Amino acid sequence: MSILVDVISNRIDGLSWIEYFTFAVNSFVFIFSKNISKLHGEDDEVKTKTRLRTLHLFNIIVFSAFVLSILVNSNSFPDEQISHSSLCLLISYLVYNIADGMILSKYGENITVMESSRYTETATSRTLELIILGVVIVTSTITLINIWGITGVLETTGAIGFLAVLIFATKDYWLGDFLSGILIISSDNVKRGDVISIPDMDIMGIVMEIGGLQTRIRDLVQGHDIEVPNNSILSNRTDFFKLNHGGPLKDFVDFNIGYGVSTEIVQKYLNAVYESAKENIDGLNESRKPLIS
Repeated sequence: MSILVDVISNRIDGLSWIEYFTFAVNSFVFIFSKNISKLHGEDDEVKTKTRLRTLHLFNIIVFSAFVLSILVNSNSFPDEQISHSSLCLLISYLVYNIADGMILSKYGENITVMESSRYTETATSRTLELIILGVVIVTSTITLINIWGITGVLETTGAIGFLAVLIFATKDYWLGDFLSGILIISSDNVKRGDVISIPDMDIMGIVMEIGGLQTRIRDLVQGHDIEVPNNSILSNRTDFFKLNHGGPLKDFVDFNIGYGVSTEIVQKYLNAVYESAKENIDGLNESRKPLIS
C-alpha cells in the first residue's frame, strides 16, 4: 500500500502546470455549472438541464483524464494528449455557452410564449452567435490537431484548405438548412411566439425556437414539439397568423349551395357539418355554437 502511495505521490509531483490548470478549470466549471447553464436568461427547465448535464459530462471526462494521467505511468499511453484534448473541448463549450448567453441577453428580445419567459434571437444576436460558433469550431479543431501532432494535415493543405475540404464534404447535410436559418432570422419574418401553418407538412403551431439547422414548433392541437428543417419553411408554403399570437385561429371552407335551396335546409346542413367537425377534428371549442346568419 505504501508503495502505491509513493508512486502516486511521485506522479503528482511530476505533473506539469497544464495538468494542474486543467484540474483547476474543471473544478471551477463544476462548482459554477448551475450558474453557467442559466446564462441564456430563459425559463426553460429542459434546456437548462441539458446544458447542466453536458457540463457535468465534460467534468467527468476531464477528471477521468486527470486521474488516468496520475495512475498510468507509461510512455505509450497518451495521458497528456487526452488531458489537453478534454481541456480544449471543455473550454470551447464553456466559451461558446457563456458568449451565446451574453449575446442573447444583450441583443436578444425578451418575450413570453405560453407562460414561458425567454430571450428570442434577433438578426444581430444570431449573426454574432454564428460568428462565435465558427471561431470556436475553427480554433478548437486546429488546437486538437496540434495536440495530437497531426500537423501534416495543416502543412499539406493549410488550415483554410482543411476546413474547406471538411465543409465541402458535409455541406449536403447542413448547408441548406444553415443558410435557410440565417435567412429566416435576418428577414425578421418569423419570430418566437408566431403562429404558423405549413399545409404541405400538415403542421400548425407556435414557433418556440429557430435553431441553426431546425425550427422547433409546438403543435396547437396535441401540444407536443415538432422539429422541422429550416429549408422546409422557405421551400414550402407557410401561412403566418400574425394578429392572434397563441389565440383562436380562423379558417374557412367553401360550400356550393344553389339559390333554390331553402334557408331551413341550409341551416340544418351547416349545423350538421359543425357537429361532425367537433367530433372528428381536435382543437375546436366544443362549448361554442355556430353563428349562422
